[in-house]
Amino acid sequence: MVQKMSFFWNKLPWQVILAVFAIVFLCRSSLMPMTGDDYAYAFIWDPEHGGNLMDDIGPRQRLESIEDIFLSQWTHYFTWGGRTFSMLIIQFFAWQEKTGFAIANTIVYVLLMLLIYWLAMGKIISPAKAKECFLWGLLGINFGVLDYITGMVWLTGACVYLWTGLWECAFLLPYALTYRCRDYWRQAPGWSVPIMFLGGIIAGWSQEGGSLVTLTIMGVVLVVCYRQEGRIRPWMLAGALGAVIGCLLLMLAPGSIMRVEFMLQYQPEYVLTANQLFTFDMFYRNFTGGFLPIILWESFLLLPLIIYFVKGNKSHELKTYIMLFTAAGVGILCLMMFAPEFKVHTGFHSTMFLTVASGAALREIIPYLKEKFHGSSLWRNLYVGLGLLALVYGMISIVGALYIESSYAKQWQSRMEYVEKHRTDEEIEVTALYIPYNLDEWLGPRSLTRYHLIYGADLEYKPTDNRSNIFAQYYGLKSIRIDKEEDWEKVGGR
Repeated sequence: MVQKMSFFWNKLPWQVILAVFAIVFLCRSSLMPMTGDDYAYAFIWDPEHGGNLMDDIGPRQRLESIEDIFLSQWTHYFTWGGRTFSMLIIQFFAWQEKTGFAIANTIVYVLLMLLIYWLAMGKIISPAKAKECFLWGLLGINFGVLDYITGMVWLTGACVYLWTGLWECAFLLPYALTYRCRDYWRQAPGWSVPIMFLGGIIAGWSQEGGSLVTLTIMGVVLVVCYRQEGRIRPWMLAGALGAVIGCLLLMLAPGSIMRVEFMLQYQPEYVLTANQLFTFDMFYRNFTGGFLPIILWESFLLLPLIIYFVKGNKSHELKTYIMLFTAAGVGILCLMMFAPEFKVHTGFHSTMFLTVASGAALREIIPYLKEKFHGSSLWRNLYVGLGLLALVYGMISIVGALYIESSYAKQWQSRMEYVEKHRTDEEIEVTALYIPYNLDEWLGPRSLTRYHLIYGADLEYKPTDNRSNIFAQYYGLKSIRIDKEEDWEKVGGR
């Protein structure tokens, strides 16, 4: 049996492995309709009264052109937040009613998987050369990201996390390759300087935690290269300059400051009050509600790291490289401890960088693992048992997730048909969406959960609350609400 499995694995093309994961991802992206904040960003951002995301807002104007999108983001940057590149993409697809987003999102997903693999290997090589590490990277992202739906599938969340992860990894790749191979781009082409400068701006102007650790990784590589060569290559300097500019534009966005002030004044129930900021209560809440569940969920990625530091060939260069990406993954979680609100979907970049470190460590310990596999029947049985267990868990998770998300898509379709029949009613009451057979209690955060329904994936009980209000405006309805009021406290809400 072991020989047959080994033969099958050796013959299995890496393209087939990637295609399977990509098809599943495409299906999940296709099943997710516009929901939550997607509708809010389908309107020109209104700077008054907290923009488009607050309750009890008045009429908003739908996006009708590219010009509207740029006008909206200009206002958004100065009154709400600095994630401008992500928001431009969100508003474009919201304007287009998500047309083409599932395909675009899948392309981003595939490219990110390749970039994570190349970063882990420290060189651009075919996944056929280290198929185990390539599969490990796929498993790390697909099963290590705690809030998969919010960070990778939902339009607004995917553009803020998955897409920015691609920008950061693409920007870091030349630096990582230079660190691992000093001859890389020693005589770089002339176009490398403007490309790296632009790439630096985009990577730095991405997402707060990811941006800061991207600059940190880049900074370490710059220091190492300068100490060894006595100079910084022009493309590296251009990239660094762009990244710093992008990070400053992100962090110092006037809207970010205005949003904090607005929240402290408005004090929605799910946000800490001014007196609670930077207190024990805030840090305890962030640790138990964000840091701890994320680090526990992605803890399987630490196993190759532990084995590497105990048994692996620890060259100083590689050890530093692995520790750098490990520190980046954990560092994001530490940074989020100081945020007023630490939601689990913000851990995406942590898992991404930790997957790079874990993949790099796995490549180094594969000879050790193979030696154990061939030298002991106990180890062989352990490997086979763990492999089969992981396969069964993975299949159950994927099938269960597709079933939940198919049910969710059908419920939305039925709702839209009902709304169309009753669009002239003074107030439309629709049935609240649900998770079939409470499968989320068994699958956990592998798919949609009741938490997602309450916090964005469904409408609200009060017609004036944001999601119901903006949905009604989007479809030209007078008023709409769901038929029951959810208990926010049961899912850790307001």
